[in-house]
Amino acid sequence: MNNDVLLKSMDTLWDGWLNSFKLVHQFQDEVEKKAIQAVESQKEWLKSTVSTLNSIEEESKKASKEWQDKVKVSLNEMNKNKQLDQVTNWLDSLQDINEKVQSFTWKPNHAILDLLENSQEQWEATAKKAIEHQKQERSEAFKKIEELAGELKETHKRLLAVGKE
Repeated sequence: MNNDVLLKSMDTLWDGWLNSFKLVHQFQDEVEKKAIQAVESQKEWLKSTVSTLNSIEEESKKASKEWQDKVKVSLNEMNKNKQLDQVTNWLDSLQDINEKVQSFTWKPNHAILDLLENSQEQWEATAKKAIEHQKQERSEAFKKIEELAGELKETHKRLLAVGKE
């Protein structure tokens, strides 16, 4: 009977040791989940920023076009002679210049955001790949630890059985 108590206490010891590894494993899983959530959150923030910038750009283009149209209508109402054609041509040229300036203004912003998006995608892929690799390594290590704990339990049982004889 004394061996039974000793056997149960040794099993409890090894089970406790194994459970501590399980807790570490669960903690690492949670850390990985939080890391992926942070990457996803950053990705959503970047998409929102790009969307906002694109909206601002479109609104700017729209406002410029509306201004040009209003000036043309006003000039049409004020003057119906040959000079109007010259003013209209001048306004068209001004609009072309304005569009080129806007393009030069927005182009660096788009380049930076494209770079950020590409970097974000690469970072996300790398992080997910590293996390998956860590999970596989941990899983393999945990299986070996479980096997070791089982072998240690069996060894103690055999030792106690030999001690009984």
